[in-house]
Amino acid sequence: MSRHIMERAIREAGPRPTVLIIPWTGESDDSEGEYRAVITEYFMDIGAETVQFAETWDTYGALEKKARSSNLIYLPGGNPAVLVDRMLVSRGDEILAGYEGVIVGNSAGALALCRKYAAVVGQRDTVETRFFTGFGELDFAVSVHYMSDDNTQSGISPDSELLALSEKSATKIFAISDNSALIYEKGKLEFVGYVFQFHRGNRTRCL
Repeated sequence: MSRHIMERAIREAGPRPTVLIIPWTGESDDSEGEYRAVITEYFMDIGAETVQFAETWDTYGALEKKARSSNLIYLPGGNPAVLVDRMLVSRGDEILAGYEGVIVGNSAGALALCRKYAAVVGQRDTVETRFFTGFGELDFAVSVHYMSDDNTQSGISPDSELLALSEKSATKIFAISDNSALIYEKGKLEFVGYVFQFHRGNRTRCL
């Protein structure tokens, strides 16, 4: 459903780009083989020339070499806390900080690219939305799966909670709906689909 967003990212990465996928968003690698086959086929289908993967055992030098040889780096969905931890341990955050190609974060990947992100914790009557620390340098926060019908998504945050959270912090929160995107380039923001800004207790649609 977000193919149009990924196709644009591929175009901006250049003709027949090499894609590096950093699949460090899950505790288990049980479906790794199937996932790699599916995601490789997907990127090749939308225009990638080559797809390679970062490995948890990659040295800093090996990971840096893979990044240098890639035009686009993709961070998938999953558990953002796992991704942040693995990026910090591997010093992958340093590599991405100096990377000059296109970086795409999907769900957990988008959350982790910010200095902090907004997500739901708890269950039922104890649910609350609060900030967590990412590994990225973006000075705003994001919340993903905004207004999603799937209540199992960990990023869902009711308006009341995002409004309350935005009143406690000067950090702007961008709530991104499914099949939508926030594009950041050289300090400028562009929005695709339905993205809303929560700031100082107010909500506005980003156009």
